[in-house]
Amino acid sequence: MTREWWLDEHVPTFTWDLWYGCNYRCSYCWWEMEDLWEELAKTHRILPPEDWAAAWGRVRERHGEARIDVLGGEPLAYPRAGELFEALSKQHRLVITTNLSLEPEKLEDLARRLSPERAHFSASFHPEFTSFDEFMKKLVLLRGLGFSPAVLFVTWPPFLPRLAQFRDAFQEAGFPFSTMVFQGEHDGWRYPDAYTPRERALIEGEIGGEPARKEAEREYRLDARSTLGLLCHAGHVYANVKADGRVFRCGQDAFGQKPLGNLFDADFRLHDAPQPCPYERCSCLEFKYLDELRAPEVPR
Repeated sequence: MTREWWLDEHVPTFTWDLWYGCNYRCSYCWWEMEDLWEELAKTHRILPPEDWAAAWGRVRERHGEARIDVLGGEPLAYPRAGELFEALSKQHRLVITTNLSLEPEKLEDLARRLSPERAHFSASFHPEFTSFDEFMKKLVLLRGLGFSPAVLFVTWPPFLPRLAQFRDAFQEAGFPFSTMVFQGEHDGWRYPDAYTPRERALIEGEIGGEPARKEAEREYRLDARSTLGLLCHAGHVYANVKADGRVFRCGQDAFGQKPLGNLFDADFRLHDAPQPCPYERCSCLEFKYLDELRAPEVPR
């Protein structure tokens, strides 16, 4: 069996908050917990596909083909999303994180614009807003079109009693399943620090990837190991792009630090070398760009 391209390292990689429009209001969403949706929506740019394609085209000219992890908001609800992703997938490979709330007919129309060799759907399952059966039908639809969608599930404490049940059901149907560790407050407790030993064991069992990557996620996500001063390639082979085009070294830099530049700047480019991490804890998966975790075969 060949390894799916979206499981491999790719240089460079960008995460991109396409916009801050979403039809869900999940209890565990960062933007919902902090009541930021309305404020964030003031910053996003609703642009025609050709404008974004031109901006990302300059990235390709300067840094080569990239992997773009498209986030939101809900990316598939962005105006003219199908046209946008079709244009971008001709320049870069896309990993689209979506709640799959689009109607089946519209989802099929959008997916038919894309090639499974250029786009991947990371499907977030949110039981607060959709049923297992409805979500599964859309996964099957995408698989019928040649895609290999994977399921992402947030370890919000009220969901933990059904985590194993959902995992088994998705995996038995042939869909990869992974978790995103909940970070935030629930019932007056701060997570991930408040997970019980039993909950931690359950979550650790669901962390996907190679053994070294699983261990890194346990250390830096669950145990919150310090990253302060460690050499990191965020900003060098990776960057975080906001919905107005601003580009930051990492997600935490977006909260008050000066950006590297803007996607629409003619002279935007990534750093030429890794730099020390200025933060005590890495709140995102960007710890995987720490120098000590970089795969030796990946160019630096």
